[in-house]
Amino acid sequence: HSVSAEFVGHPLADQIPMHLDSRAARESLGLAGDGEVVALLPGSRQGEVSRLSPDFAATVAWLLQRRPDMQFVAALASEQARRIFAASLDAVGVRDRVTLVDGQSQRVMAASDVVLLASGTATLEAMLVKRPMVVAYRLSMLTSFLLKGLKLFKAPFFAQPNLLAGRQVVPEYFNDDVRADVLGPALLAQFGRADRDQLVHTFTAIHEQLRRDASERAADAIVGLIKK
Repeated sequence: HSVSAEFVGHPLADQIPMHLDSRAARESLGLAGDGEVVALLPGSRQGEVSRLSPDFAATVAWLLQRRPDMQFVAALASEQARRIFAASLDAVGVRDRVTLVDGQSQRVMAASDVVLLASGTATLEAMLVKRPMVVAYRLSMLTSFLLKGLKLFKAPFFAQPNLLAGRQVVPEYFNDDVRADVLGPALLAQFGRADRDQLVHTFTAIHEQLRRDASERAADAIVGLIKK
């Protein structure tokens, strides 16, 4: 649209260290140092959490049937999100198998091997923490109908790591594909993916590109515009 723009990076890339101590994060959250850990982040908005929580909880149950020793830790953005998510876990009988944490999303991700999360800024955080992830996105029926009917969504991906990499590097699932028998196998595949080192390398390269002292650069850019 012929609008000039200046790339200044992203403040999260400045804030999050290039390397995080997974063992220290696990200890701080009361998780066993060894074994598989899945982080769960069902979103921040009430509607989003309500739409994703039942499927995330069902995925926990699906995984526990196959990996009984797997550990789960969830980062909840608000007390309301905690109540909604806890109710979904109770509904499938796995509430006692998930550690619920208020906020602390980066610590929760750092403690994990793999992350299951809602699409949004959290996917950027997970990428900066260098964790493989499975991304889920559920829209309301009306919003989904309007997007499809009017063809408003034209991007090839919706997960930020895929958009930043310019190709699909993490699996993403939308609406009807957001269910336990899809998310569960996708998460297990992340544990055993042969290209994990390459994925971390890709995430690290993007982190370095975004780590540009964004706040100061943005301020300088604004001052430059004012002076024009």
